[in-house]
Amino acid sequence: MSEYQYYEWQTIDRALTAAEQAAVDKLSSHIDVTPTRAWVEYHWSGFKHDPKQVLARYFDAFLYYANWGNQRLAFRFPKGLLDENALQPYLWEYCSELETIGDWLILDISYSDEDGGHWFEDEARLSALTPLRDDILNGDHRALYLAWLLAAAANDIDEELEPPIPPGLKELSAPLTEFMHFFELDPFLVQAAAQASEPLRPAPALALDALIARLPRAECDAFLRRLAAGEPLLALKLNRRLQELAGPPARPQPAAPRRAWAELRETAKRLRQADARRQQAEAEARRIKDLHDFAPYAEQAWRDIQALIEERKAQPYDQAAALLVKLRDLAVFQDRLPEFQARLAALQTEYASRPAFQKRLHKAGLV
Repeated sequence: MSEYQYYEWQTIDRALTAAEQAAVDKLSSHIDVTPTRAWVEYHWSGFKHDPKQVLARYFDAFLYYANWGNQRLAFRFPKGLLDENALQPYLWEYCSELETIGDWLILDISYSDEDGGHWFEDEARLSALTPLRDDILNGDHRALYLAWLLAAAANDIDEELEPPIPPGLKELSAPLTEFMHFFELDPFLVQAAAQASEPLRPAPALALDALIARLPRAECDAFLRRLAAGEPLLALKLNRRLQELAGPPARPQPAAPRRAWAELRETAKRLRQADARRQQAEAEARRIKDLHDFAPYAEQAWRDIQALIEERKAQPYDQAAALLVKLRDLAVFQDRLPEFQARLAALQTEYASRPAFQKRLHKAGLV
């Protein structure tokens, strides 16, 4: 398989200007650029610029993957809109990092699979992940917690304590599910973490009319001017100002005890084993049902096998061998294996001059 790298950037808060599009277009000889998106693929070389700097200068989100096992997702946030102290427990050096570049904060989540990557059957697209940026701006830390799980699994430090457990890990949104898929995060690990996660509860609605009435006239006018100018994220900024006027929200429930990574890993292992046993039991139940359904047609199957062998063709030989496997399994289930073996031996003798058929019996493990 040849090398493959995919880079994609998107704007969220505003479109690129014509000058910005032209500047981005000059970054690579075969980059595709629109007012809201840029993407480029490489099969033998790579992007010659720092994609994080491109993100900080022009875009709000960035995605990268390579078929040798590197995946990366990054978001740009205006400084002052994130509670950096609240984010710190979820960060992990070289895995989930927060960096200041100019007037922006860049959240960079990356993962490198030492065993080699996988080929995305459906090409990963950044648009499926961009809603996570709004989630983070609104205080939803589930994506950050999943990124911490990814880093914890990669580093495997038994005593490392998990960060605060966000609510809603049992009810992941489509973008969070896509995050898991993109980074190949173990679903049993997420299930283990979710055991201590509270359900999502909607934030109490603000008394907008009363709170807006409390805004000084000059501040109202300033918000209107900023709205007319098309300032990005203004609704978020206004709602935060109104929340300040309303006072701090109700105190959250006491935090669940923090678990060590080793506990999460072992819980995930138990969940995986339990799921394997469940699948095995379901498969056995289906097998038994199939045998019960097949039993009334066993004698007809023997006649069909004889007719198929008489055709002297490859495909009928394969079909005959498949029917014999089903008859053997039925005989084992009914405790009549000697009877089956006697009838199979008779077939072998009768068609000893058919080496192609005999070969299929050996390949199917019948003799």
